[in-house]
Amino acid sequence: MARTNITKTTRSRAGVQPTMVAVDASASPNGMMFDWTATAEVVVRSTDGSPHTMTVAVADAARPDGLTVPGRAVTIPATTTVALAAGPFGPEYRQADGKVYLNFDAATGMTIGVLDNA
Repeated sequence: MARTNITKTTRSRAGVQPTMVAVDASASPNGMMFDWTATAEVVVRSTDGSPHTMTVAVADAARPDGLTVPGRAVTIPATTTVALAAGPFGPEYRQADGKVYLNFDAATGMTIGVLDNA
């Protein structure tokens, strides 16, 4: 299934609320991505009573000698009233198509946004 692209929100010194979208339940455990830059960060909020895991996939090109390299696992706490922020992610997370791939163990009650500089 095709991944869902997350549109970035540009940071502002005056303050900005990131545009939050539902984690794509139809594509769980995969399904979300955003354009890689050295300054982009994700923010995730969960209304579910259980913690979940978001995995940021390492690009195939970053795997030395064809070794398996696990992605960065980020635990999303249960019932987060303030969004958890993660990142930025280095070039080893930039996939061949220029995106960062986010995989989720479940999509129940989770929303996500991406903040970046202009």
